[in-house]
Parts: sequence; structure tokens; C-alpha cells
Amino acid sequence: MIKICLIGDFKVCPDRSIYKMAAQLADFLSKEKDILLLLCPREHFTRPRSLNRIRRFQPDIIHLLGKPDAAELFRLKMAKLSAPRAKTVISAQQPVNTRTVRNMLPYIKPDMAICLSQKSASFFREAGIETVILPNGVDMATFQPVSPEIKAELRRRYCLPHNKLLLLHVGPIRAGRGVDLLRRMQNPDTQVIMAVSNPGIFNRTLLENLRKSGCMILTSFRPNIADLYALADAYVYPMLLEEDANHQIFSSEMPLSVLEAMSANLPVITTPFGALPEVFPAGEGLYYAHDDFEFLKAFQAYTQNPPANTRHKVATCAWPLIITSLKELYTKLLA
Repeated sequence: MIKICLIGDFKVCPDRSIYKMAAQLADFLSKEKDILLLLCPREHFTRPRSLNRIRRFQPDIIHLLGKPDAAELFRLKMAKLSAPRAKTVISAQQPVNTRTVRNMLPYIKPDMAICLSQKSASFFREAGIETVILPNGVDMATFQPVSPEIKAELRRRYCLPHNKLLLLHVGPIRAGRGVDLLRRMQNPDTQVIMAVSNPGIFNRTLLENLRKSGCMILTSFRPNIADLYALADAYVYPMLLEEDANHQIFSSEMPLSVLEAMSANLPVITTPFGALPEVFPAGEGLYYAHDDFEFLKAFQAYTQNPPANTRHKVATCAWPLIITSLKELYTKLLA
């Protein structure tokens, strides 16, 4: 029996990749018979009660999820003081290549960093930390392709047009995510649908401009988010690239919404953001675009190409496979 302490955000928030990844990882790990799990929500971590729980639990491994910034590294250090014999692991969902983090790593020095991209892995290797590449998981049982009949029924249920191409985007409306491009994809034959669940982080000007162009903005919490993937014709992820603007902190290097769209076998048009091009080569319904012109060109190509086969591409990221790989890493670390 391996005792694992997970530190992270485990909120149910369908448009925040890091929250969903943490919640799903915790759920799948909890079902493993040889794993004993302790969840420590990040928001409560500084309370003495949380550290006392870790002290009583005495985990074999302390696994920090999310963005490894200075605050997160401090939490990892505090947890390590409560369980000195535990091995420590960081899952670097978002790259934090800052001087502060670089200076802290030699003193915190986790035993392992699990990264999504080679670029993030290089950052931790330079600090002398053992590094492995492991992609995000996706719930392929929940996000599945559906028949044309079910797609039509879902459109009727949500009062959406049956005679238009429906383009979906899931995520916050804020600067740096490239969502203004979606206004140019909205036209009489195409309906853009944007699903967001946190009004507190909207860019109001951007939101109103998208609405004025005809984009449909769904702002309420939607536990049945899989329905939106099922009724859509394609998924668009226009996140700006790091070299264009320093906005990569707003997304996981392997966006969960892209994995979910692929699991539903949707065509996906995305920037070559983060780890995506390292893991998934273009083709079979996956299109990479660097700018607005390439996005519109890819959109035109998608309407003329054969049906997508993106579910096949993402099959290696199914949660059962990721959990098996993660358990092997845990075992190796404790050997």
C-alpha cells in the first residue's frame, strides 16, 4: 500500500483545465486498491489542521499539482517538514521559468518533476531534479463521439441550429487566450459557442465584442459539459503562443479541453501550444495554426476534409493508462 498526499485544487470547474485535471487524477487514484490517498486542498493548506493531517498520515509521497510557482514550492516545503521521510513530486502543469523559482529549487529540490513538455523538463533538469514526461489524462468514457441522431437531439434540447456548423471553445474570456479570433469565425453558416463558468475573470470588453459579433456565450456552470462536445462540429483553441505574448500562465501546457474534444472525436484547430505538437502530430482532423490567417485557412480545410480520427490520437492519454504510468513512477521513486 502506497500512501499518497495530493496537494492541489480539486474544485469542480469545467472550464479550468488544472482544476479538472487535479479532481480527475484524485478520483482515478482513489479507485486503486494499492493506493491510500489524502487530499489537501491548496486553499486550506496554510491552516494548522492541514499540516496536522499530513503529520498524522505520514505519506510515502507528497505530490504537488498545478503551477510550481514560489507559493506552491513553499507549500511543498511545509508539507515535507510535516512528513520528513516522504518523497516529493511536482506536476508542472504550467511552466514557471522565473528567477525566484529557479533560486528556490536548489533548496526545496523535489525528488521528481513530472512535466508535459521538453521545455519545462529542461528547466527542472538544469536545477538537478529528476524529470519525466507524462501527458495529462482524459476521461474517454465521459467524452465520446455520438451518432448523428444523438447530435441532432442534443441540438434540439439546447435550442441550437441544426443547419449550421457549430464551433466550440471552452475556457475563460480574457486577454492572452486569442479568443477574439472567434469573432471572425462567426458567420451566417457558422455558430461559435463559448462555454465559461467563472464570471469573475471575464474581460468585459472582449465579452461584449464577442456577443455583438453573434458568438453564443454560455456563462453558467455546466456539469454536463460533455453534451457540448457531443453536439459540436469542431473545437477551436486559439491560445496565443509564448513567443507572441507572455500569457502561457493562463493555461496548462496540455489543455484538457483539447484532449476532451479529441476524445469526442471532434476536428480540432489549435495553435501549436505547449506540449500539444510534441505529443500529437497534425493530421486526421488535428490542425495547427500560428496566426489568424492560418486558423481561417485550417477552418476552410476542415470543412472539405474527410471525417476526423482524433479520438485515436488521444487514446494514449486515457486515464487508466496514465494512472498505470504514474504508479510505476511512484514505485520507482520509493525503490
